[in-house]
Amino acid sequence: MKPFLYALAEHICQDAHPLQSQVIVFPNRRAALYFKKHLATLITRPAFAPQLFTIEDFIAQFSTLRVPDRLTLVHTLHRAYKQVVKHEEPFDEFYFWGEMLLNDFDEVDKYLVDARQLFKDLSVQRELDAGFDFLTEEQISFLKSFWDGFDANISDNKKKFLKVWGRLYEVYTTYRETLRNAKHAYTGMLHREVATSMTPAFVATHYNSTHQFHFAGFNALTKAEEVIISFFVSEWGASVHWDADSYYLNDVQQEAGMFMRRYHTHPVLGKTFTTASSNFSEKKSIQVYGVAQHIAQAKLLAQLLQEQLQQGASLDDTLVVLPDEGMMLPVLHSVTAHADSVNVTMGFPLSGTPLLNLVELLLELQQHARNDTFNHNQVIALLGHAYVMVAEMHTANEKRKHINKENMVRVSAAWLQAGCTLHNIIFTPVADKSGRTVINYLRGVVTHIGTLAEVSVFDKEYCFAFLKLLNRMEEVLWRDSEPAVRDDLKPFARLLRQVMRTHKMPFSGEPLKGLQVMGLLETRNLDFKNVFILSLNEGALPATGGRGSYIPYNIRK
Repeated sequence: MKPFLYALAEHICQDAHPLQSQVIVFPNRRAALYFKKHLATLITRPAFAPQLFTIEDFIAQFSTLRVPDRLTLVHTLHRAYKQVVKHEEPFDEFYFWGEMLLNDFDEVDKYLVDARQLFKDLSVQRELDAGFDFLTEEQISFLKSFWDGFDANISDNKKKFLKVWGRLYEVYTTYRETLRNAKHAYTGMLHREVATSMTPAFVATHYNSTHQFHFAGFNALTKAEEVIISFFVSEWGASVHWDADSYYLNDVQQEAGMFMRRYHTHPVLGKTFTTASSNFSEKKSIQVYGVAQHIAQAKLLAQLLQEQLQQGASLDDTLVVLPDEGMMLPVLHSVTAHADSVNVTMGFPLSGTPLLNLVELLLELQQHARNDTFNHNQVIALLGHAYVMVAEMHTANEKRKHINKENMVRVSAAWLQAGCTLHNIIFTPVADKSGRTVINYLRGVVTHIGTLAEVSVFDKEYCFAFLKLLNRMEEVLWRDSEPAVRDDLKPFARLLRQVMRTHKMPFSGEPLKGLQVMGLLETRNLDFKNVFILSLNEGALPATGGRGSYIPYNIRK
């Protein structure tokens, strides 16, 4: 069996066009890296490499707008929302639903939905007007079934929904205009702009007739991606290489082939299909293990990996897939004894690290500080935290014993500071409860923990990611003046907890060497000889539920 990317590299090498004129677009960076690796093994003489893009980067080059970080996008949405609704909702209270609304706007634009019609209040109209004549009878019935519930005696919740829903189109347009003025965009907004601007003259400002385009390994396209790829196929003669197998492509009962079958009948993309491979029909060795709990799964993985390596398996040909990101830490701590090189491609949420618990304890400690004393509950918890114990275990244990023995309710800061540098930093009362002062306090604690020789490499990564997040929060919130968050510890603490729970940190590593640990989406287009998939449980693969949305199900459908 030839890996998909190897077969693609062979095709590119055999193409009549020189390598440097080839432009190849992939779903993600990992696929581009492995393609480059295969290409290097096939070329026999020095040559300029083809241009390799992810679909995000390829689309972004056609726009002057840039996608900033998530915090900036939600903060800009907050300002647009306040401007339209005329309601001074604090940023820390807005953040959660602002993220949800941003996801909705992103999907609206990626699928080229008419936002004016989407956010129209149809509660007064018993019948959908002629503006919706493009919908099928089934789609119209879904819309009617939702809006018919808004009768004359609607509940308070429905009144609140209608009040916000009626302003969402204005929020949407104001938000987009604010971003555009700052030369910013969220991903969907950028994709929509490029998809609706595609003309031969527009593309000719970036490429000429000598360039040969290839789109490789795509499956479920958004409407914007479909429009852009179709344009390049029809106007520039681009090739589309589908990573499809006849096992699921030709069987209508196999839902894995649903999108592929849809594109097979597409007026433009349908012409790009060639004979599908039949690798799925080849004999394979598949073993299923029933294991209880996460830790046991990780331990069994390490045992099986060791056995495979002893039998001659190569780490470079081995992949661990984690549908449940909560498995990452147990897996990393288990396999590193047998794998001298491990590369993690999936982002890991800060909320899954011991650092979140430490930060929450530090914030509670300062919130309950009184007259240079601290509440014993937070003090005992902090002295027992893994990072504090690592710094000076004996001192921490002695202080805990003394507090319990004396039944101390309030503990003196001066007494706690003695005997350990980290204790001195942690148990310093923050007199000024403003957000910036608390940021400096947290920064000092986490920086010191990151310098401890006793903490692991993983812990140093957590500290580095958290410090970057703190710096970014300080830059955004103070630049645009958020007085509620800036001047009061409680709103700042609430916002920090929410941001940490949604923030993911990347791991650094060698992308083409050693054992690969990936999330499910990162595996697209890649082929490995030995694959371990953990958490093959209902609810984990596929995952249950989904992201929250302000767009009701019937309207979304």
